[in-house]
Amino acid sequence: MADTTHSASHGNSHGVAHGDAPHGHIGLRTYTFTFIGLLGLMFLTVGAWWVEKNVLAIPEWLGVTIAMAIASAKTFLIVYYFMHLKISSRLVQIFASLAFVFLAILFIIVMGDYFARGWPPQQGPLP
Repeated sequence: MADTTHSASHGNSHGVAHGDAPHGHIGLRTYTFTFIGLLGLMFLTVGAWWVEKNVLAIPEWLGVTIAMAIASAKTFLIVYYFMHLKISSRLVQIFASLAFVFLAILFIIVMGDYFARGWPPQQGPLP
């Protein structure tokens, strides 16, 4: 007697995208597009650095903000697809999101303290 449940579970009958399998795996097509996206963001990072150093004299805080935005996009792609957060349980997704919320709070507190100190600029090399 043939087992038909195994072959039916691997089909595309649940409205899942062509590159993704319905049983909790991310497909090769999704990995390929994610990789291409990461390559594009890497070239955008290098291009933003080059423009900042050679074309426009933008404030340093704006350059750091742009670099952090690009890095955040790359981090999201890596965590969501390569670390399988997309197909994880809802509880795992909530805890991963909370980790990033607390990381943002940490950055806000540390940078708030850093900018509030008003340290004088250093003269000469560091001791």
